[in-house]
Amino acid sequence: MKRNLSMVFKYLAIVAVSCLLAVGISNRLAAAQEPESSTRVASVGENSVYAMSGKYKVESSLAVWRDGTRARDVPVKLYYPAINGTAATPAEFPVILFSHGLGGNREGGARWATHWASHGFVVVALQHGGSDEALWKGVAPAEIANRMKAAMTVANFASRVGDVHFVIDEVIRRAASDEKAFAKADPTRIGMSGHSFGAQTTFAVVGQKSTLTNQKSGLDPRIAAAIAFSPNARNKSNLRSQFGDIKLPVFSITGSADGSILDDGTLPEHRRLPFENMATGQKYLVIFNEGDHMVFGGHAFSTRRPETARDKKIQIDVMSGTLAFWNAMLKHDASARRWLERGGFKATIGDTDIFDQK
Repeated sequence: MKRNLSMVFKYLAIVAVSCLLAVGISNRLAAAQEPESSTRVASVGENSVYAMSGKYKVESSLAVWRDGTRARDVPVKLYYPAINGTAATPAEFPVILFSHGLGGNREGGARWATHWASHGFVVVALQHGGSDEALWKGVAPAEIANRMKAAMTVANFASRVGDVHFVIDEVIRRAASDEKAFAKADPTRIGMSGHSFGAQTTFAVVGQKSTLTNQKSGLDPRIAAAIAFSPNARNKSNLRSQFGDIKLPVFSITGSADGSILDDGTLPEHRRLPFENMATGQKYLVIFNEGDHMVFGGHAFSTRRPETARDKKIQIDVMSGTLAFWNAMLKHDASARRWLERGGFKATIGDTDIFDQK
């Protein structure tokens, strides 16, 4: 039980603390120009130019959106480029959704969201009632683990899927009304992402057929691409049936130490199963050596989990790879896709890290 609670506290320590500012990458730019047909490998010291903060200052705001149909509130945090004094064409910025892990909140993924927004994306971080921070805040330590496990239900899973569908509806509506955060957003180019339980949520809305939904998909055809941080196949049977219908581009991100958090038997190798069983075509997988579950949440680190140099390098590489992916898939940037697929990304990550694609 002590081990169980220790693992939970490590998880919650990261979930509870958000990073409200972008990670600054201040190395000098040394980018080599190469022919259009070759692989472009641009670097900043040992890091990719895709890891550098973008040209836009990032604004953020909090809101609670009401889904009247389901009588459910969905708290959100919005990250968007500040365009005052910066030229931006109408519908310039694609939209990315982020779904937090079990016990998280709308501050989840703040590092990723801030980085993406600085490069011209609008990011909406969702908070899912029933599987959010209310599971542990103000709860006796001895009760936390059981409450967390008990929240992994069909009802909460369905609520998360419903939250995503609703938020996309709202993004489209708010973009049409020129609401500040969405004034330059393009709701026809939408990406979905999430960490841990949020990765499962992501798979559900891009085509996974789960036993939790009686082999039915929660597919939302308005989503064009997806990133799954710490993905998993909780049910290990009929994997090709579960993931084989996921046709759109997906980037799966995990680590060699990304195993079980709540003693559910998850092994690091299980987190590559979704990638291995998806349909071929624009599917990518990176496995960072020594990367654990916490490093992929996109949070600042607390004193309970000191941030190491390895953590920082992994997060820089995550920012780099994910930005290139979004640029390629949502902005149709051919150079970003070449960099991702033809050795650019692989050249920036560690020699002991694994990058695969199909």
